[in-house]
Amino acid sequence: MLEKSTERVKRDSTKAPLYLPAWMHHPVGYPRLSERISFKPETGIYRRFDGLNARHLLYLQAELCAMEKNLFWLEQQDNKSTSGKRSEYATDYQCMLKEPHGEQSEQFKLIIKMHEKLNQYNKALIQISILHQLKAPDRFDLHDLQSFLEGENMAPEHMTGIDVDIWGKTGDADNHPPDIVCVHPRDIPDKFSRVVSERAIYLFKYGMGVFTKGDHHLGRKVYYDTTVVKITLWVTSMIAAMLPIASILVLIQLESLKAKLWTIAAFNVGMSFCLTFFANAKRAEVFAVTSAFAAVLVVFVSTDRGNPST
Repeated sequence: MLEKSTERVKRDSTKAPLYLPAWMHHPVGYPRLSERISFKPETGIYRRFDGLNARHLLYLQAELCAMEKNLFWLEQQDNKSTSGKRSEYATDYQCMLKEPHGEQSEQFKLIIKMHEKLNQYNKALIQISILHQLKAPDRFDLHDLQSFLEGENMAPEHMTGIDVDIWGKTGDADNHPPDIVCVHPRDIPDKFSRVVSERAIYLFKYGMGVFTKGDHHLGRKVYYDTTVVKITLWVTSMIAAMLPIASILVLIQLESLKAKLWTIAAFNVGMSFCLTFFANAKRAEVFAVTSAFAAVLVVFVSTDRGNPST
């Protein structure tokens, strides 16, 4: 479940906290960090190790190239051989399989190794292809993880291993390896929802926190991205319903054809912006919708000019 969180109340040194995060019961370090990730999967941020994976593939590829060259040479030698049925290997694989155990040809032994190496190479190739489909972490979640690692929950015995710099620091948030990915990224459908989702946390400073409930596992009050998406959906739907009507209401107040055409152009730009910002539309969809919208307005203007009584 996706959520963003904020402190429920300021800590009172004379009173025990009302909520205690579940991960606080685990030792500082990897145990505490992993437990927190289990409750906040969006902060499950790891390195993809692009360089090492590329080396892995390149080394396997080099081994297969050597095997391929060696297999070609053995095929030529066996095809010219007069010993046993080796000359039939190229046309009847069963002859190779029926060789007594311990007397298999070098070609057969190499083929067995080739099968294993190819299987290893193909799996690695598919795995890397899948890994590259993982998205970069959300800026908010990366900052959340950085703050946790540097905060009181991990201090003073914070992470000290060689991997401590993988996530960067709050003071230099972008100073991290370029291949970090999130295995459970937030599903934000459009730019408008993302902006609202990231800014909504500041509403808690103005009393909105009274409408949310505390989470005993997170130790904080939370609001959910799904709630924000529902609200932005209603806002987007109202804008989509009002924009065509608003354009017509403006056009009927104008007398000059030139003013009407410039107004249509302005509304077209607004429509294009709305499609991109509120609906995350693709380029082809933006062109199609704005063209249709402009055509409807032009037809309205033409009809209006042909009927002075309106």
